[in-house]
Amino acid sequence: MKNIVLSVFVACTIFAISDCVALTPPSSPSTITVIIPPHSNNIEISRRLVNAGVITNPWGFLLGTYLDQKKTFDPGKYVFKPRMSVIQVITTLKTPRVYKVTIPEGLTVAEIARLLNEQAFLTGGIFQLPPEGMLLPETYVVRYGEKREAVVRRLETAMKTTLKNLWDNSAQSKARIGEYGIKSELELLTLASIVEKETGVAPERAHIAGVFLNRLAKKMRLQSDPTVSYAITNGKQPLGRLLTRSDLSTPSPINTYTNIGLPPQPISCPGKAALMATLAPDETSNLYFVADGTGGHRFSETLNGHNTNVSHWRKVRRNAVG
Repeated sequence: MKNIVLSVFVACTIFAISDCVALTPPSSPSTITVIIPPHSNNIEISRRLVNAGVITNPWGFLLGTYLDQKKTFDPGKYVFKPRMSVIQVITTLKTPRVYKVTIPEGLTVAEIARLLNEQAFLTGGIFQLPPEGMLLPETYVVRYGEKREAVVRRLETAMKTTLKNLWDNSAQSKARIGEYGIKSELELLTLASIVEKETGVAPERAHIAGVFLNRLAKKMRLQSDPTVSYAITNGKQPLGRLLTRSDLSTPSPINTYTNIGLPPQPISCPGKAALMATLAPDETSNLYFVADGTGGHRFSETLNGHNTNVSHWRKVRRNAVG
């Protein structure tokens, strides 16, 4: 070992690195990007740095890592400036590589899988997807090169844990929604998935959950447009157009225009806020709601009131079209 260290030191001296400067050619770019794959050792990293033009002398880098007692570096994408010293190069490599992937609320399992496949810092395929709804939308910190399959399992575990904790620790709320027919974690997840798709306005979630529970209690069809869209696409991608009258009669157990009660499965992956809003819905006498043209909804207790609100929505839509 002493002989190796001595050889490295002599080589460094020969290459005139007394000031530890890793010179790059005068015509070098303003920045140099280097990808460090997972499980790369310092010798492999030094080769990549030389090939990229970050350093001209691998021995200086290896001596620096030895003296710094840095045996490994995080995999990932690193950006270097020309004419950085060996110390600066090593300092850059010691900066933790943090990669984040944000899963928006309301995506389906298939859409989340597609999003993960688009992340270049992840690797591998996704071989087994969980049932619909069983991935928790959040922002996750991942490692460069982490397997996509492993990320999916993390999202699935997060949803299972969140759902179980909410259900087990909300006895009063659970008893309340149980009176409306929500008696299991799956039914909570299913209704929350519909609530999530119905509105992007956070304060409305609990109100919409209350409307749907009222309809369930009265054996009314939920008549939720997102369930129709899911029935048409099977959750593989957004519908990409407005629903037609004929769409509302699409034969499917998920279509809440043709079936009474909850669908047999979720139609999206709801976020924690939607789950909590569904578990603690507003107390309301409303049975109907329709878009108001501003991103929110108008609510009503009666069909006559609802028809008035629908007329308003159609007028807003016509004016928007021109």
